[in-house]
Amino acid sequence: MLIYTYDNTLEGFLSCVFEAYGAGEHPEEICQLQGMQYRIGQELKAIDTCVDKWRRVRAGIHRKLGGLAWEKIRACYCASTPGKEMLLYRYLRAGFDRGRVALDDISHPDILPVEDLYRSVGMEQQRMIMFARFAKVSLPGSEPVYCCTINPKHNVLPLIMSHFSGRFNVQPFIIYDEVHQVAGASQSGQWQLHQVEEGAFAGFGQADADDKEWQALWKTFYDAIAIPERRNDKRRQGFMPQRLWKHLPEMQLSKN
Repeated sequence: MLIYTYDNTLEGFLSCVFEAYGAGEHPEEICQLQGMQYRIGQELKAIDTCVDKWRRVRAGIHRKLGGLAWEKIRACYCASTPGKEMLLYRYLRAGFDRGRVALDDISHPDILPVEDLYRSVGMEQQRMIMFARFAKVSLPGSEPVYCCTINPKHNVLPLIMSHFSGRFNVQPFIIYDEVHQVAGASQSGQWQLHQVEEGAFAGFGQADADDKEWQALWKTFYDAIAIPERRNDKRRQGFMPQRLWKHLPEMQLSKN
């Protein structure tokens, strides 16, 4: 049983795809070396991330499968679903072996799981964009920074940073994903991701006094536009999952 291990990056995964084709191999699993449990009968093969290899695979995806296929690979890799690597690997093999038309057969067992995962990640990505709430935080000796904490099911921070960096290209801000322990920092339209230790952002994003007044105004607006006669808590939770409420000022002690 051949197992590929890699460094848990998208580039590393694409290097695994290159290795599988180059060596004529069909790995049973592709997984991160750290934390994996070795079982009897497994043959581990460590795949190093190679810039030339992963770029060639990416170029091949664009050329043979199209830009949408690359978008799906990039988005689905951000999923927190166990075994996502093999789902993506089988998806790419189907496309490379049978051509772009294979990806249109969404009922095929090699295609459907990636389509479902793409929808799930996309929905979480849109939720984080819609429900991100920034607070102005003053730092000693520097200009204020706008801070936001999110708690997504999938690791979508790499997918939403460009959106906020484009909108707030003159304002420095930090978005902290408390689930995956990743922080994105942006300044002057340029952004970077940083893995952080658990607990390092304890108390992160405490708003300034004047910003709390704006939060109170926002909460007042939210309560004012509510129509009590049309209240439907179950439907609201469908659009605004309750797990997100703790980071929404309008849901703190809200009347609705």
